[in-house]
Amino acid sequence: MADSAVPLPFVDVRTPADAGDHVAAVLIHGWASGSLYWEPLAAKLLDGGRSAWILDLPGYHPGEDLSGFDWTLDSAGESVAAAIEERGGKPVHLVGHSMGGSVALTVAANRPELVATVTLVSMVPAPPNEGFKNLLVSQLEQGFFDAATKAKLMNAWYGPLTDQEMATLSKGFDVPFPVLSASAMAAMSGVEPSVPGRVQAPLLVIAGTGDRVRSIDQMREFVAAGRNRQLKPVADAGHTVHWERPDECAQALQEFWNTSWHPPA
Repeated sequence: MADSAVPLPFVDVRTPADAGDHVAAVLIHGWASGSLYWEPLAAKLLDGGRSAWILDLPGYHPGEDLSGFDWTLDSAGESVAAAIEERGGKPVHLVGHSMGGSVALTVAANRPELVATVTLVSMVPAPPNEGFKNLLVSQLEQGFFDAATKAKLMNAWYGPLTDQEMATLSKGFDVPFPVLSASAMAAMSGVEPSVPGRVQAPLLVIAGTGDRVRSIDQMREFVAAGRNRQLKPVADAGHTVHWERPDECAQALQEFWNTSWHPPA
């Protein structure tokens, strides 16, 4: 059973008509983001017969009470692990975007029995872009995120958006500022140095070659530094490659899952 002190995150479970024995994919969003930007990829996974659990990290679901919760990568990882245990505790495929990748690595390092594979989308453990870091720090110090900064960040993450897309995808900034602030600090700090080396599960990095937050060179360096790691570069995509190119991401994921992990006998 999950520890009652750990808040269970909201999980939107999507199951295809015929899921068979496929291992579920758990989609973990990044900082100032939410479940909505997973929709295109989740639809492709469902079409391929794969169950998708779209998860809202602690504090990111509307109306959630987080009294007394200390937001760190470890505590967020415990919450994700609790959600997996709540649904049977069988190994799942973790897919984490940006900060969600840090959460996925934390779960895989601390609770390997719950993890079949790990996929990092537009993320590897590396120092953040200094310009991005300085921008975040300035907003945290003033106590709110102004409209100009939100627009600048959204452009860096997504590129040009329609007004409707901007309104939908920027909802991650609507979470309470203490959650936004604490999770921003977690995103900037990243995982402890020992975490990647403790991950036993096969690992895939999906990266857009035009990512302005994490460079493709950083992705290649991380993959080359460890065993059982693969890189799938997506040409001309940016930081939200799963939103921009869901077909290519879904294909890369299905191929990775089918070839990298087999259930214990």
